[in-house]
Amino acid sequence: PEFIENEILGLIEENDLKSSAVRIRFTVLRRPGGYYTPQTLEIDYIITTEKLQSPFYLLSKEPYEIELFKDHYITSGLLSTIKSNNKALNVLGSIYAKENGYQNCLLLNEKKMVVEALNGNIFMVKDKVVTTPPLTEGALNGIVRKQLLSILKNDNDLDLREVAISPFELQKADELFITNVIVGIQPVTKYRKKEYAVEVTKSLFTKLNVKARLG
Repeated sequence: PEFIENEILGLIEENDLKSSAVRIRFTVLRRPGGYYTPQTLEIDYIITTEKLQSPFYLLSKEPYEIELFKDHYITSGLLSTIKSNNKALNVLGSIYAKENGYQNCLLLNEKKMVVEALNGNIFMVKDKVVTTPPLTEGALNGIVRKQLLSILKNDNDLDLREVAISPFELQKADELFITNVIVGIQPVTKYRKKEYAVEVTKSLFTKLNVKARLG
């Protein structure tokens, strides 16, 4: 970890970004040799930097409508929790969302349960209970997801449940929001005929920003 950290810090300095908020993409790849059966398990890696506009998260107030993407499914299980370059499903879902005027779509697994959004994890709020799909459903093991779970476990006003979410539950929810490392928390304002509040979302957004600033 120390070697990787020094490599990242060196690249930030080389790109003159020490005083900026920076997005780091760290890609690990297996060295060439073999096809489905590798000739080596040694790795190479690529680090890229990208300047961000703000050093802290900004809560979007724009309308954000979502829909289900049902043409293809995520396979439940821990293999789906790994972030990889194999994102054809997400690309197809993004094209579907764009062509139909949605800001995002929710992906389902083979059990027809909600897993995640196209670009992040999904959280549902109902009566002070915050629910998110467990990793066993195929949900991505996202960075902000882990940070938010830590916040919720120490929140005396909200209960946290990692359980499967049925699409039918979405229209009964008080709030929905999506998390990823770039936007932090993205409130969902509409799903089909249901429009959502953002009160709990705002509170969690503030706590996430505090945690991010404190490191």
